Amino acid sequence: MRTLFVLFIFVLLQACAGSESSRNASLLFPFEKEANSTHAQDSHDLEISENGTQTFIYLGLYEAIKREDYDKIKLYADMLSKNNPEPLYLAEAITWFYNKGYTQDAKVLLEQSLKQLPHELSFILMYAEVLQNEEGADLQVVLDLLKDYIKKYPQDYNAYVELGVVYYKLFQYDNAYKTLLQIPEKERVSSVYLYMGICLEKMKRYGEAEKYFKRLLRDFPDDKNALHHLGIIAEARGQYALARKYYTQILELDDSNYDYLLRLISIAFKEGNHQKAFEIAKKHFNFDFIVSASSMLIQEGRVDLAEELLNNLGTMENSPRELLYLHGALIYEAGQDKSRALDYLTQLTEDDEHYKNALEIITYIYLEQNEFETALEYIKKLQDLAPDTKNYKVLEYQTYMFQEKYEQAYEALYAFLKEYPEDIPAKYRFAYTCFHLDEKEKAMQIMLEILELDPNNYEALNFVGYSLVEQNKDLKRAEEYLLKADSLHPKQGYINDSLAWLYYMKGDYKSALDYIEKAVSYANTSASEDATMWEHYGDIAKAMGKNALARSAYEKSLSIKHNSEIEKKLKELF
Repeated sequence: MRTLFVLFIFVLLQACAGSESSRNASLLFPFEKEANSTHAQDSHDLEISENGTQTFIYLGLYEAIKREDYDKIKLYADMLSKNNPEPLYLAEAITWFYNKGYTQDAKVLLEQSLKQLPHELSFILMYAEVLQNEEGADLQVVLDLLKDYIKKYPQDYNAYVELGVVYYKLFQYDNAYKTLLQIPEKERVSSVYLYMGICLEKMKRYGEAEKYFKRLLRDFPDDKNALHHLGIIAEARGQYALARKYYTQILELDDSNYDYLLRLISIAFKEGNHQKAFEIAKKHFNFDFIVSASSMLIQEGRVDLAEELLNNLGTMENSPRELLYLHGALIYEAGQDKSRALDYLTQLTEDDEHYKNALEIITYIYLEQNEFETALEYIKKLQDLAPDTKNYKVLEYQTYMFQEKYEQAYEALYAFLKEYPEDIPAKYRFAYTCFHLDEKEKAMQIMLEILELDPNNYEALNFVGYSLVEQNKDLKRAEEYLLKADSLHPKQGYINDSLAWLYYMKGDYKSALDYIEKAVSYANTSASEDATMWEHYGDIAKAMGKNALARSAYEKSLSIKHNSEIEKKLKELF
């Protein structure tokens, strides 16, 4: 009788829906009318029983999902989750929210439903899926729900499988394995054996894992998952011939699976047989595969074989010009002959997809070769191609500064800071440029602005502190700034040099010598050695009467950079 009543109501509602759609009106159910003042005052509205209302909710939700009406789905699903929730209908609503990207709505609805039906396995599993796709979500709540469910239904082995999978996804392989082990053997399906084997493999219990994978193969000789993991185990044991056998079996089942061809190439490398790796790759003309194989050969130091592979790919009819970029990029990344990389990259034109990427690599090659003028030409090309790209503007002013072309750096930085006024690294470099152009007050002002924005900027602290020392004023504040810079960024030669010079100016030569010795030890590579630092060393040693040490320091300074003033100081020691 109840079934007939439901069908009658459903047919009636369908008719109402059709009639109302012709009048462009929304379907209103009795419980919706309370929110509508006109209907609320209609004395002819029927009284509907609790069962009838629940039926209306089911039907309303069905219609709302059909019409993809977000607001109505939310309304009916919310009512349903709080009052006698029906898993089938709620699952449809939750799935709709989740599939349409309303993940938070799906999550809230699940949490409401689980309060009413904490042992509904379908809800628990859906909740697990939602949480697993939520960054930083705590899956412990799902573990607890599954454990409670298993206590209530210890014979429902599907729950054991799901609990094991959640443990696995949390990298708790031991717990996952122990959970799956509780499933009686007669109840274990192939996926259970697979997960048990994988868990043991992750725990490096290879012998036990192997048994599960081989058991799978007895029942399903073509199971690619089992073959894959047996290959992984063989590789881990160094049994490369056996690993090759398993991967080859997979390729016999699916000869287009290039991942396993790459694995065969990797095994050839492990065996030290580069030629064999090359021969495997040479037989195939899949673009992505050849690129990956070439990259692997380059990493192994066999650029010659990698280039032959790419050249071989180039013999294909209508081979893409992208090959030119790949040739150059792979050679550059491998740290090989940069001129050969340029031969390929400079052939690309504006019509090519990777033209901009090629220009970037060409720029870096010229910068690395200290060919700054040519590098700047390419930087300008990049700026023309992408005028809004910040990094290309940064590259320009950095190139000028590296060459100590402070006037050009000033202009580039001035324009850059108009566009990016809050960029602290650029402000620092602008101040540094001003300092070298004898605009020292302006440099100091900018550095103080930086410290207002970033009180822990150790570079600005060092600059201000050293500048005060150079002017021999406010040495107490200078010491405070320099010690703070040293604590923020310890073991830096230039900061210790600033402290050495501070104590020299204060007449504390012992402390000055300690710091200058630290400074030169931290900056003991030719790339970072500083003539001024060694001059300071000489001045401090001379002030302490250590003439031999002073002489050695001055000579070191002169070997880095010629300076007539230091030559004069050196002569005074003889």
